[in-house]
Amino acid sequence: MEKSILQYQKAFNNIIERLKSNDSALAVMVFGSMVTGDLWDESDIDLFVILDKKHPDIENIYTEEKEVPVHIKLMSKSKFLQICEEDLKGGFIHRILASSRLVFSKDIQITTKYDNGRYYPDLDREIWNMVYLGNVLKSLGVCKKYLHNDSIYTAYIAAVRCVEEYAKLYVNFSGYMISKDAVTMAINLNEDFNKCVDQLFFHESNKEETIKYILDYLQKNIDGSIRNLSNVLLNYMREKDSFLSAENIKNDKLFYNYEINMEEILDKLWRKKLIKRENRDYKSEKGEILFKENVYFI
Repeated sequence: MEKSILQYQKAFNNIIERLKSNDSALAVMVFGSMVTGDLWDESDIDLFVILDKKHPDIENIYTEEKEVPVHIKLMSKSKFLQICEEDLKGGFIHRILASSRLVFSKDIQITTKYDNGRYYPDLDREIWNMVYLGNVLKSLGVCKKYLHNDSIYTAYIAAVRCVEEYAKLYVNFSGYMISKDAVTMAINLNEDFNKCVDQLFFHESNKEETIKYILDYLQKNIDGSIRNLSNVLLNYMREKDSFLSAENIKNDKLFYNYEINMEEILDKLWRKKLIKRENRDYKSEKGEILFKENVYFI
C-alpha cells in the first residue's frame, strides 16, 4: 500500500479541524473504509457533512486532501432530518448511518436523530428478510434456467449472484446490518457457507457439478429456514384470513415501500405446504374474465 494509514489519518484530521472551526458545519459523520479499516491505495475518505444552509438536495463533492481522495455527501440540516424520516429502516441511507461514526455534532437535533436512526426494529429486519429471500429465490431460478440450457458460463455468473444474495439474507437474518461485503461477513459467521463459497471459486472440478452443489446447498438451507424467514408474511396472511394475490400483498402499506419478489416467496411457501393456493377470476372493467390469477391463503 503506497499511501500509509498515517497519511489517511492526517488528511482526515485536517478536514475535521477545518470543519469544526467553521460555523456553517453543524455535523460530520465518517463512513466506509475509514470506519471498517479496509483501506487500500485507491480508498476515499467518505464523509457526511451537514451544513447550516437551505439547499434542498444532497451534493456529492469530490476533492483531495494531502493527496488523499475525499468524497463528501453535503446536505442541509433539513435534508438530513428528511432522509432520516423517509428512508426505510435497513435501506441504503439507514445502512450508511448505522455503519458510520459521528465525528462531531454542534446540533442536539442532529445528534438525537443520528442516535435514533441507527436503530433497526425487528419488524423492519423481518421485512428485509423478505426482500433478500425473494432475491435469492429469483436468482436461483435464473441460475437453474441457464444450467438447464447448458449455458455454463452464464450459469456460473448466476451462481455467484445467488451466493451474494444468500449472504445478504443470512447476515440480515442473523441480526447484523448489511454491508457491501456481505459475503465476507456471512462466511465469517458460517463455516459451512465458507466451504460452499470456496467450492465455487477455488475448486478445480467440473464447473457444472460445482454449480449444482451450490444450488443444492442454498436450496436446502432456505427450505430449512423458510418458515422463520417469511414469518412476517405468514402472520400477515393469518390476520387477513382471505384470498390474497402477490399484488394484493405488495400493495399493502406494510410492504408497499419494499421491492419484494412476492410471487417467488408465495410459490415457495405453497410448495412447502405452509400455505394453500387457488385461482381467482381476474376481470376487466366490463366484467369479462381475462385470467385466472393465483391467490393464496392459510
